[in-house]
Amino acid sequence: MLAVFAWTYYPVARVQYRETREKARLEAELNSLQARNDRLRKQVDKLTTPEGVEDYARSQLGLIKRGEKVAVVVDGDEAAEASAALKTPDIDSMQMAQAPVGPWTAFLDLVFGAQ
Repeated sequence: MLAVFAWTYYPVARVQYRETREKARLEAELNSLQARNDRLRKQVDKLTTPEGVEDYARSQLGLIKRGEKVAVVVDGDEAAEASAALKTPDIDSMQMAQAPVGPWTAFLDLVFGAQ
């Protein structure tokens, strides 16, 4: 009787587990995208002000105002890093969110064949 129950319930449990894992992964991705959207919105709000544009031009593009003089002092390996930092704009990168992992996740993934 137990074998018949397991044989009939396993496909349903497998589908339910996979859907639960997918839902958790999508919720984590949604939260990650919402956080990124908030960061980008703050960056856009800052860049819509003259002070924000000036700050970005100075920090990310290495620009200076007419008549200003800039002196940059760096040692050894830091010189290469500093010049690379000036040439590479700070852009919010997209990071893939991972689904939450619990203590039984690896075992249940093995049992139900989820990935």
